[in-house]
Amino acid sequence: MKTIGVVSCCDTKRAEINFVAEVIKTAGHQALIIDVSTSAGFLSPGDISREEVVAAAGLAWLELEGGPKDVLLEAMAEGAAATLSQLYKDGRIDGTLGLGGLQNTTIAARAMRSLPLGVPKLIVSTVACGTRTFDMIVGTKDITVMPSITDLAGLNVISEAVLSNAAAAVVGMVQYAGHTVRRTDSVIVGTTLMGATNDGVVAAAEQLEAAGQQVMCFHSTGVGGQVMEDLISDGTIGAAMDLTLHEVVYEYFGGGFGAGTTDRLASGARAGIPMVVAPGGIDFICQWRHELFDDIEERKMIWHNAQLAHVKLTVAEVREISRMIISRLNQATGPVVVLFPTLGLRTFAKAGEPLHDAEVDAAILREFREGLREDIPLRLIEASIVDPEFSRAAAEAMAELLASDAPSVVAEPAGVTS
Repeated sequence: MKTIGVVSCCDTKRAEINFVAEVIKTAGHQALIIDVSTSAGFLSPGDISREEVVAAAGLAWLELEGGPKDVLLEAMAEGAAATLSQLYKDGRIDGTLGLGGLQNTTIAARAMRSLPLGVPKLIVSTVACGTRTFDMIVGTKDITVMPSITDLAGLNVISEAVLSNAAAAVVGMVQYAGHTVRRTDSVIVGTTLMGATNDGVVAAAEQLEAAGQQVMCFHSTGVGGQVMEDLISDGTIGAAMDLTLHEVVYEYFGGGFGAGTTDRLASGARAGIPMVVAPGGIDFICQWRHELFDDIEERKMIWHNAQLAHVKLTVAEVREISRMIISRLNQATGPVVVLFPTLGLRTFAKAGEPLHDAEVDAAILREFREGLREDIPLRLIEASIVDPEFSRAAAEAMAELLASDAPSVVAEPAGVTS
């Protein structure tokens, strides 16, 4: 028998909570109700009361009751995260189910993000629809989100169907899967790619895998880089072949496909893991048709699709972005090698192609040459980042760093110039 933690507000969602608990029970498992209600004068009926939830955050409900809504929500979210984390560590829950509107979703999501990858997490939410994005719900964790269709304000034929599916989905997860990410004896290499660098990075990853190395690929257009940083910090990833730093562009400009952090590369630098880095994709920005630069007529660009353009950056912009990257690499406590593909940092950037700009490429290279710490090798690869020659050089550099304690003993791959 498995136990599923049901996170919701018993003061407003009691009918729905009872309904999913019965579905879980009928399937041969049990529900543990975790009450995150915030209304005053309500006697909490949860298996874990709201008083116990806030106590897990070191707070007292009697001191919070009747207080400002934002304070109550923050306290409940913090307590729910601590509660779920401890319940899982103690072996008291095998998966989680949250349900409700924005308040319930915010609290449940915060709580679920405290759990390891692989632990079943599902939220039925009224805000999982329309133009809303899911970043505030899922963050960097594997939370499944299901639209509630109707409001969760009492049962009806639609909400019963949706909630039945949700409860059955979590039951299936805990019964047939629900395993956390297994640790391996070998080092896992994390690598980053996007469409504009895909072929080169994938080929490098395939060469490492053919040699017996395990590689995880992350899409470097927002959450991917942030997930990789988190997995480096928690020790899951032990080496980085970080070849696509496009997310740093949005740290400079704001918005867009940023990683939601201001320190891409910093986790690997702090952890001292082996790192092979290339400034892939830092020479352009993705812009929607309605947000193009005022000077767009003076810039090189291509349309990625009918609404999204890839716009080349200026010399001044790439110099600042390069300096951001270099400052982080210079803090590295482990072995680092920087590769620079001299024929293009992305697709369509070779000489004669629409995004080629020799001055921009030269400005980036100049910053790396002048700004990198002296003991960090900078290798010029006479290829585009999507060419086989670059892939081979990247795979060889990563393999050699993994076999060495320091970059100073890494041999020069073929086709490399200083």
